[in-house]
Amino acid sequence: MPESRRLRARSIAAEQAILKATLEILATGGYSALTIERVAATARASKTTIYRRWKTKEHLVLAVFGQLPIPVPVAGPSLEADLIALFGQFSKIMRDSPLRGVLPMLVAECIDNPSLSAALVKVNDRRRVPVRHVLQNAIRRGELSAATDVELAIDVIQGAIAIRQYFLLDELTDDWIRGLVGLLLHGIGQRKPARRG
Repeated sequence: MPESRRLRARSIAAEQAILKATLEILATGGYSALTIERVAATARASKTTIYRRWKTKEHLVLAVFGQLPIPVPVAGPSLEADLIALFGQFSKIMRDSPLRGVLPMLVAECIDNPSLSAALVKVNDRRRVPVRHVLQNAIRRGELSAATDVELAIDVIQGAIAIRQYFLLDELTDDWIRGLVGLLLHGIGQRKPARRG
């Protein structure tokens, strides 16, 4: 194997070991336990190697979350079908990921840590893209009004999913996903109160 390929393979292995160590520390001790020194010791890497790739531990956290797969929007027959398919992908990704238990701890840390908050905003922006794509496609197809507040709709979706997964500690079942999509598309269904005599 050429020297350049051997060095590249070693570099990739070191990077994966560092990210794996970061995730292990986050999962067991939370963000407060995460230090470059501890990551280096766990990954058996030098601090210089870590700092060469990531300037701060916030950048490390961002890199770990960057490894999560992003759901791929599919242009199906309807907005309802597209949302159900997208949320189903997200449910599987989070169900199979050790990061599911890490995110609530990091969100709590954001209150007193602007740097971490800024890093997670970037992560969240990336995760909003597929939903935005599906909703904008529906507007182009005429299924949604051009006046639809897409960003507010995404806020509602993310809020519902976060409460379900991180506070109620429940799975995003197929029935729950269909219920959420139905509520999004049809609203609560408030009726006008009957007039009294």
